[in-house]
Amino acid sequence: MKIPLPSIADQQQFINEQATRQAIATLEENLKAPKLPPQDEIDESQYSRAHLLREGEGWEPPHHDIVCAYFSHFQKHFPQFNSDNTLGELLGTSGHRIREFKQGRKMPYGIWRKLLVITGRAPQDVLKVLGRMG
Repeated sequence: MKIPLPSIADQQQFINEQATRQAIATLEENLKAPKLPPQDEIDESQYSRAHLLREGEGWEPPHHDIVCAYFSHFQKHFPQFNSDNTLGELLGTSGHRIREFKQGRKMPYGIWRKLLVITGRAPQDVLKVLGRMG
């Protein structure tokens, strides 16, 4: 008995379509996230706002006071991430690196952007597919 299977290219296309539909559903759910009060540990008006920009728009790493305030604010509202290790895991790094960022180590763009998106301070970037090449 012969069982016809779709080609690898067709299987990849199907997987891509399903992942895209799931991403759209996640974006729609993100619009329903609860509104929480802003952080009140520091006066953000005393700092540059360049840490809120995209990389190609003049982004600069946040001052470590802002890093500490944002981390603390997030952890206060989401106690499941109240340790440096769990916060690091969420952001794709280690608890050791989280502690270094709190102490003034420059925050990499990708990790910082992920925190901004997760906390609703920045929109997710969605890239346009220009062609299906393979």
